[in-house]
Amino acid sequence: MTTAGARMLAAGGTVAVAAAVNVATGMLTQRWTLAWWLCTAVLVVLGGALQAWLTVSERPPARRQEIEDVDVGSGSVAQRMSGPGEQSVRRARIEGGLSQEQNG
Repeated sequence: MTTAGARMLAAGGTVAVAAAVNVATGMLTQRWTLAWWLCTAVLVVLGGALQAWLTVSERPPARRQEIEDVDVGSGSVAQRMSGPGEQSVRRARIEGGLSQEQNG
C-alpha cells in the first residue's frame, strides 16, 4: 500500500470510529455536549496513534554494506556508499589497500 493510501485509510478509520462513538454516546446518555467531548477525545487519541504508526512505518530501513571474510593478496578493496548507512570490514586480509567512501 502506498503512503497516500495508508494515510487515507487511517483518516477514514479515525472519522468512522469517532462518529460511531459520538452517536453511541449521545444515544446512551442524551447529553450531546458530553458526546461531542468524548468524540473529540477519541478522534484526537486515535488520530495521534494512527499518525505515530504511519510515521514509524515510513522510516526507510537502515542501509548497510559489509566486507567479511575476504583475502586480497595483491590489490585493493574500495567500498562506496551514497547516502546514510553503515560500512564495515570484518575478518579481512587486504595487502594492497582499503578505501571507504560515503557521501551524504
